[in-house]
Amino acid sequence: MSMKVGYFLKANEGIYNVLRRNMPAELELVTLSQGSIDDLLPEVDFLIAGKVTPEMFAVARRLRLVQAPGAGTDGIDLEAAAMRGVPVAITVCGIADEVAELTFALILAVDRRLVELDRELRRGNWLMWDRRMVSRTLAGRTLGIVGMGRIGREVAARAAGFKLEVRYSDPEHINGWPRLPLDQLLAESDIVSLHVPLSGLTRRLINRERIALMKPGAVLINVARGEVVDEGALIEALLDGRLAGAGLDVFDPEPPSSTNPLLNMPNVVLTPHVGSGTLDSIELRARAYILNIQRFLAGEELEALVQTSLGEPA
Repeated sequence: MSMKVGYFLKANEGIYNVLRRNMPAELELVTLSQGSIDDLLPEVDFLIAGKVTPEMFAVARRLRLVQAPGAGTDGIDLEAAAMRGVPVAITVCGIADEVAELTFALILAVDRRLVELDRELRRGNWLMWDRRMVSRTLAGRTLGIVGMGRIGREVAARAAGFKLEVRYSDPEHINGWPRLPLDQLLAESDIVSLHVPLSGLTRRLINRERIALMKPGAVLINVARGEVVDEGALIEALLDGRLAGAGLDVFDPEPPSSTNPLLNMPNVVLTPHVGSGTLDSIELRARAYILNIQRFLAGEELEALVQTSLGEPA
């Protein structure tokens, strides 16, 4: 009898087919297209999911391993995993390059008003001169990176190609760039880019008080988690002109409401949580998921283990 791998992200058949072709014969893919979570969970041996609640752990009687689809575990109840003796691992490949690339796509799109110009040109409006007074050049400006993990460092490395001055804020010291306290970083940066995991310490990290510290005319980029930013305070700062624009790949909640003011702001560029969403990334991560399951079955050390089956940090 084959072992079942649950892929509990609301994807599509294209994604599912990439996973299937990377699976050996002894593994069978189970997706949300086949039924509800409650119906599928009792038969799942391995689970690839960004959200696993205590109730889900209780139902998943055969569950042997949780593989987070990315580097975040904020949606996985690690305490419940420990109580069940289920190890939890993250996926570190196919993320940093992709999110760093989207970060700069958002920066450029906001600074040069690319989405607005494209939309207006298609409507027959030739804004050759009209947006020049609000478009900005990157060279010589300061990029403040909040969170200097894998993604933050990839963003910093790419910044040199745009002649940006890089500063960062992070609990850890990283060689190569000046490190500043967060409040000072916000006050000195022309562009602030968020790359922190979601935790009790980072929830609403960029709140009304911290947005008020940012330079007038600054740009905020969020490709981390929507909950890291006080969205109401951000909307206020954009409406009153304190901030020049924002590029957002994540929201609170997701998807945003159809009445969210962000949807109608020409100086805001929005993408639907696609930071690591490329074909290349999907292939890389599909192979990583399966390799970790095979390591588990072989009794080998897991890649990027966050928590052991005993509930101890890896």
